[in-house]
Amino acid sequence: MVSTRFLVVSLTSLALAFAQTDNCPEIPVTGVTMGEPVPMKPEDIPKGCSDYEILVARGTSEPNYEAGGGKFGIVVGDPVVSNTTLKLPGARGYPVQYPASANIISGSLQGKTDVVKRLITQAAACPRQTFALVGYSQGASVMHSAAKEIPLVLYGRIKAIVMFGDPALRLGEVLSRFPVGLNGKVLEVCAAGDPVCDPNGTCTFYHLTYIRPSYINTAVDFIVKGFTGK
Repeated sequence: MVSTRFLVVSLTSLALAFAQTDNCPEIPVTGVTMGEPVPMKPEDIPKGCSDYEILVARGTSEPNYEAGGGKFGIVVGDPVVSNTTLKLPGARGYPVQYPASANIISGSLQGKTDVVKRLITQAAACPRQTFALVGYSQGASVMHSAAKEIPLVLYGRIKAIVMFGDPALRLGEVLSRFPVGLNGKVLEVCAAGDPVCDPNGTCTFYHLTYIRPSYINTAVDFIVKGFTGK
């Protein structure tokens, strides 16, 4: 497998180089084998309390930006968390503990269970902590599943939900909604042409372009506003 540093350079350079047009650029050679599970590292789980916590469910086989100290996924989670913490020093990230592998049914169940457990546990231990949920691709599906089981009493503690490349969007507006009480806090980020979320999309390349600053900055601003009300 190529180094993570080369991977992030490849993704960033190509994502910035191509505008979203009718052309379909080739997917960069990243060395990542799609479907392979991502190792979960207990040492990456933050302890204690914080003012704000961002739960991130990564995309399928999405590695970390290890060269930059990433823990949440090189395309979406790492840039979202790092940029949010720069704007909001009291924020931190939590990597959802699931393999993000080709075993989608069992993996999604594991991810959903972990999200709900984390929210319940942290909310009880940290009365002032509030939360944001971020999901990318398969991770977005994990968040949809988790949202159905989050206790109603915790809805007020969840301040923002951001989905990148959400497969549920292909099912239509009604089926892609979150439960009442959460749906008004959702930002859906779908690149035009991305076949995972765009019903008219046909180019897989665009599913890797969420690392673009235009997408990341929009998500970060949404999360910060959700947390602070500003």
